[in-house]
Amino acid sequence: MRSDNLKFKDIFWNSIGTITYSAVSLLVSIVIINISGSIEGGIFSFGFSTLGRLVYITSYFGIRPMHIVDIKYKYSFKDYISFGLKTAFIASIFGTVYIIYRYVNGNYTLIKSLLLFFLILHSVVDGLADYYECEYQRINKLFMCGQSLFFRIFAYTLTLVIAVYFTNNLLIAEVSALLVEIIIFYFLNIKRSEKIYKDAKLDSSKNKSLLFDSLPLFLITFIDIAIFSASKFSIDVNIGDIYSGFYNLIFLPTNGIYLIMTLFMKPILTPMSNAFHTDDIGYKSIIFKTFLLSIFIASFFILLVFVFGNYYLSIIDFVTNNVYINIGKEIVFNGYNIRFITLFIIIIGGFFYTISTPMYYALIIEEKQKYLLISYFIILGITYYMSNSFVKNAGLFGAATSFAISMFLIFVGVIVVKVISK
Repeated sequence: MRSDNLKFKDIFWNSIGTITYSAVSLLVSIVIINISGSIEGGIFSFGFSTLGRLVYITSYFGIRPMHIVDIKYKYSFKDYISFGLKTAFIASIFGTVYIIYRYVNGNYTLIKSLLLFFLILHSVVDGLADYYECEYQRINKLFMCGQSLFFRIFAYTLTLVIAVYFTNNLLIAEVSALLVEIIIFYFLNIKRSEKIYKDAKLDSSKNKSLLFDSLPLFLITFIDIAIFSASKFSIDVNIGDIYSGFYNLIFLPTNGIYLIMTLFMKPILTPMSNAFHTDDIGYKSIIFKTFLLSIFIASFFILLVFVFGNYYLSIIDFVTNNVYINIGKEIVFNGYNIRFITLFIIIIGGFFYTISTPMYYALIIEEKQKYLLISYFIILGITYYMSNSFVKNAGLFGAATSFAISMFLIFVGVIVVKVISK
């Protein structure tokens, strides 16, 4: 019998898994920058957290909110996995075609292309694992989800760091880490879920139905990340890998806001879905409380960056052996250089993105994806035109400004959709 009460081990492993997953980009980027240099560090940061993120979304097809709240079992676990194998294949093709396109156009070298290829394979595995981890949460085994995430990512990270240290070759290190991750994925997901497989039935005819049900959600999730990552793509294409590496490092506090919000939102999704179907007052109360929580968390991070932003930039210089020390210091405005202003503008953008999260999930649960999709398509068009123009004309400052404006548009969009779709 289901119960929505979370146990200590659920909260513990979910927190450990999520924190580990989020910390990897920072830890490995710093290690790679110190061993292999700023260019390879920038390539890794872009491939792991930007291009890789879009491939990951494609691999698991943005289906997490739908899978977790499918408590009436419209689709079995085997239905989801069967569908997931197809989306993982599509994701690998999508990522490969993008890399080939950039290589043919002279944007990428052969080594950068190969490294990005294996990074997108990591993201494909990541996305496929998400189907298993969603099922663990759906059957009220959130701790199994956290364990899978923690051990898989920990093994990947440890192998990558050790391999790059001893070989000083990032490509060899990434291939080695990927192989280890696949082994861990097999034991912690495929083997561990055999009992779930045994109990679940596969209806191959449901693949088409699942596609139509999940397609709006996938498009929303994909476009959401595309909007979020637009400034990073613009930097990668227009001003290069060194700037990509630095921009991703100063972006981390914004990722931190969303990480903490995710820690709170992830366990709430199933109770929130139940409340929507059974208790209208309780459902509205959950939305209101999580919205207030998001404002508090995001505001706290803004205060931290305002007070300690320059210290954080000094730490980046220290841990990266000063490879970025001259980036963004050429312009000073009212005593603040562009590095700090860029960091602060990004955190403002993170504020709007974070406070839109509770409303975003509410719209998904209420099955109002089509309205949200229209809003996101409009914002995507504005964002990609704006980010390329801003980066070409104002570099990192332009990237941060375009990001903040885009996140404000997302916030306005979810509010408008929530109001007009009642």
